[in-house]
Parts: sequence; structure tokens; C-alpha cells
Amino acid sequence: MIYTQINSKLVIASLFDRFNIDYSGFIPRVPNWIHAAIRELDIYVSLIDDIVDGTVVDYKCAIPSEAKALVGISYLGVRLPRTDTLNMKDSTTMDELSYDYHSYELTGDGYIVTTFEECEEGELRFYIKKLATVLDSNLNIYFPLIPDNQDLITALEWYVLKRLLERGHKFEQFSLTANNEFTNPALAWEKWKRIARISVSRIDADEREQLSRMKCTLLSNYSYYSDVRFNNTKTIE
Repeated sequence: MIYTQINSKLVIASLFDRFNIDYSGFIPRVPNWIHAAIRELDIYVSLIDDIVDGTVVDYKCAIPSEAKALVGISYLGVRLPRTDTLNMKDSTTMDELSYDYHSYELTGDGYIVTTFEECEEGELRFYIKKLATVLDSNLNIYFPLIPDNQDLITALEWYVLKRLLERGHKFEQFSLTANNEFTNPALAWEKWKRIARISVSRIDADEREQLSRMKCTLLSNYSYYSDVRFNNTKTIE
């Protein structure tokens, strides 16, 4: 499904409109909460490319916190291969150049370990994918861009409400101990998290049409495909 990307600040406006919240001190925390929610939802449909410098100290370097996917790493302008993977051809702008004597490994706790002890800033670069953001000039806060999907917006509303209750904010109609998804934002988040994940990943009309054409093509040319696969006497055009 292809969605228009919208400012996640809309979630705040929706919360104020639906629940008559009389407290605004939580707003600066919302972008981080939405980042956390998107990570838990695992629906990164609006990732953009970025390059971030890193510094190695005692063979270790932290992976950029904004990285949702690590595409590749370069050291002194040359791709740094990873030793614990079968695929050594990371998709970076480094082409096929790579070190034979330097490499890195993932530690599993947000760091990499390199074969060199240290390096200065600018010598090691992370090629990452991160969430797209937009600067709100009034608040001077960067808000993530999110898919314009109502199920996702509803899920994020419940997630923010859950975090507000966890931080001690009081809502007369909500409680984290209630055994009801309509009055317990934690339960509502679990429900809408599943709904949003399915909704955002659902294929659209164009994708369905493409799949239909592919199926018809394969069925109408099945013997042709079989000849290519088993006899290797023809090529697929």
C-alpha cells in the first residue's frame, strides 16, 4: 500500500480533540514516543537514507540511535565488510571496494566492534535508513512523518495515552489496571497495534491488479515456463 506521509503532530491534535486533555507539557516527548511505537509496530514504510559519522574508541562504536536499518559502513571512504554475515555486498555508494584486512561485527547491544582500535570523527561512516521527520517551527521540534492511515493514527493515540498514564498523568476515564480495552490504553494499544500493522501492509488496488496480471501470465504460459526451467532451451522475454 502506498500512503501519503503526514506530520505525526496530528496525533497530538487528535488527542486534545477526543479526550479534552488540559495538559501540554508532554508534547516534546511525543516524537520519541512515536519513534518507539513505530519501532514496536515494525512498519517502516517511510524510511529515508542518511549518512552519520561515528567514532571508534577501544574497538567499539555506537550505531546511530536514529538508525532503523543499517545499510553499510565505510572506513576512510572504503566499504567496511561485516565478518558475521554471508552477504558481504552491502548496498552503499562504495561500489565493490572493501577492505581485506579490516571488518566489523555487531554486538547485539547497539554497538559494532571493529578490527582497529580507534578512529576520529569523519573516518567511519554509517549508511542508514531512518524515519523521515519534519521541523515544527512553532515548537522547534522534529516530528516523524507517518503514513496517512487512520488505523495507525488510532494506535498511536492509544500508545501516547499509555505513556502519559505511565508517567503519572491522571485521566478520570482511563486506568492501566482496568480489564477493558476501552478504558485501559495499554490493552487498547495491543489491539490497535495488530490492526494498524495489518492495515498499513495491506496491498492496494494497483498491487492487486499487478498480481492478477502476473498470475494470468504464468497460467497462460505455463508450458513455456516449464520448457525454460527444465529444458533450458528458451529464454524468458
